[in-house]
Amino acid sequence: MVKSRGGGLVYRPTYIDKRTGERKAASIWWIQYSVDGIRFRESSNLRSQREAQAFLRQRLEAAAQGQPVSAKVGKATFENLAKILLDDYRANGRRSVKRVEDAVGHLRGFFAAIHAGQIKGDLIARYISSRQREGAAAATINRELGALRRAFRLTQSAGKVAARSEISLLAENNQRKDFFEADEYQAVVGQPTGVSKACNSDRVHHRMAYQLGDPYATKAPR
Repeated sequence: MVKSRGGGLVYRPTYIDKRTGERKAASIWWIQYSVDGIRFRESSNLRSQREAQAFLRQRLEAAAQGQPVSAKVGKATFENLAKILLDDYRANGRRSVKRVEDAVGHLRGFFAAIHAGQIKGDLIARYISSRQREGAAAATINRELGALRRAFRLTQSAGKVAARSEISLLAENNQRKDFFEADEYQAVVGQPTGVSKACNSDRVHHRMAYQLGDPYATKAPR
């Protein structure tokens, strides 16, 4: 058991050899560290003590930057993203779940079996090009990218990815520019009944849902 600079330690677990009865040390080094009072232990999958110590430092640096740390971080795939997204929509009874399922279907056709950490930059650009060749409109592609962006946000909150990919949306010719800000929304819904009716409460709620992260709350009636 060897303590590392900056906290934590690396060690090789011991076991009893059933054949000889001797206590032996495993060949793989493990690491142990604490974050916010929670102790973590995980295998480094390394046989070198020096490399295991470097692996421990990576975990400690990630924790210091506020990033999720666990053995599961970095192993998430597109299917993990899709499951968390769909589970969230279904659990919250969102009416747009069918459209999200459709978006996930298109995304899965391109990103299936790909690790979440690989879904970024050039790969996302290739997805956009692929959908454009299929004749998908910019608005449709944006709804799919919005679903992917929300999936990353939910997955990061669950501690299964260390960081979210930057996902930019396409320009839309019919893009609405009069969405409500949070303070404007509160001002409207707090008005007397007559004012709320004049503003069309359903439309207001729909627009706010878009701003709060629902990629399918974009076609609010005028």
